[in-house]
Amino acid sequence: MNPLRSIFLAAGAIVISLAVSLPASAAVLTYDREELPGGAVLLVKESHELPIVTIRVSFPGGTRYEPLDKQGLASLTAGMLTRGTRRRNASTIEKLNDRTGGGAGASAGRDFSTASIRLLTRDLERGMDLLADILRRPTFPRKELGKMKTRTLGGLQRKKDRPGHLADRAFRGRLFGSHPYGRQVEGTPETIKKIRRRDLLKFHRQRYGMKGAIFIFVGDISLARARGIVMGHFGGWRSRPGPSPAEPAGSGEAKDKMAIIKIDRPFKQATVLLGNRSISRRHKDFYAARVMNYILGGGSFESRITRNIREEKGLVYSAYCYFAAGMDTGHWRLSLQTKNASANQAIAESIVEIRKMQDEGVSDRELSEAKAFITGNFATRFQSSSRIAEYILAVERLGFGPGYADEYLDLIRAVTKEQVHEAAKKHIRLDEAVLTVVGNLDEAKLEY
Repeated sequence: MNPLRSIFLAAGAIVISLAVSLPASAAVLTYDREELPGGAVLLVKESHELPIVTIRVSFPGGTRYEPLDKQGLASLTAGMLTRGTRRRNASTIEKLNDRTGGGAGASAGRDFSTASIRLLTRDLERGMDLLADILRRPTFPRKELGKMKTRTLGGLQRKKDRPGHLADRAFRGRLFGSHPYGRQVEGTPETIKKIRRRDLLKFHRQRYGMKGAIFIFVGDISLARARGIVMGHFGGWRSRPGPSPAEPAGSGEAKDKMAIIKIDRPFKQATVLLGNRSISRRHKDFYAARVMNYILGGGSFESRITRNIREEKGLVYSAYCYFAAGMDTGHWRLSLQTKNASANQAIAESIVEIRKMQDEGVSDRELSEAKAFITGNFATRFQSSSRIAEYILAVERLGFGPGYADEYLDLIRAVTKEQVHEAAKKHIRLDEAVLTVVGNLDEAKLEY
């Protein structure tokens, strides 16, 4: 067995036992923060249980910064970082990745791009040299770019008839319009074909550098050593930002009634998405909305919607809802998987539960149980160094501090029935919602 893999397995057991024994204060999520020259931030969670370091590096390089006619540029740029640098070709990078077991790579989301690597402490310098090389000196070889575009187009082709993909693409597009949150991160066949090597070079030059970068280290490393490594490999690295082409968060058509999207496909099941634009993650109502959503449909078998349409009526295979709260806007969505013939009733019963929540609010028992679950389950969600790194990264991106874990738990505990009731009325707006149904419309006979 790969020595790194065996250590990771042992690490998992240790982190799980630690999480289970943690009090709700979630002390495992405290970390050190330091601002670095050049505009970067360094975050370090030091733990010497095992000789492993998990690393994330984030940049303001998501889809929101790409031109509308070059959708997929951010994703291609991140994916191409490991396909060749001034010092190494793709094959050499792959071999070094295999030797260190680090799996250096990068990906892009809607707001950020993120590189990652995890290493044995003994391989830290060698692994960070590789990470710095792919981040600072990519060459985006034309041949490799051609291969990646072909793979991307193939993936888009395979996804085009998947019900979940069809529903999400239509739902987001109607909800957000041309705003980046309405796009697919991987782009479209039309835009991918337009992207050239010079586009990747320009995007990398503008979006990657120390300014706005976030470096996260979790594991067998001190703040001082992490600082030395980052400044040794990345000190003096400057980006040359250009104007952002992103649409404003408020863009999109105004609505005063539910928009209905029906996509006819010969599937045996119907995929249903219902939702509306809603709060950002930094909104003050997020905590009340989080509790409300748990009671409504985010609490698995304990939630009202699931209990009604799955456990009692047997109408759906799955039902859940959540707030996808982004940086400056977000949305609430309910997702259902049901038989085509059951779609009408499943949608209707879900709306009944939403209206009931908005009209009547919640009981003392529901509120107490929801808050107890959310706070009690919090620490157990971070059962690996990777999850801890992702949490720390998210907290920094949102502008919260190293003590946010305790603050979050206190804010959840402080939520009142009145706040839950108000959140349901304010942040789920069926008259502004989008309802998307993908399935066999002849069988479904939708009444919407």
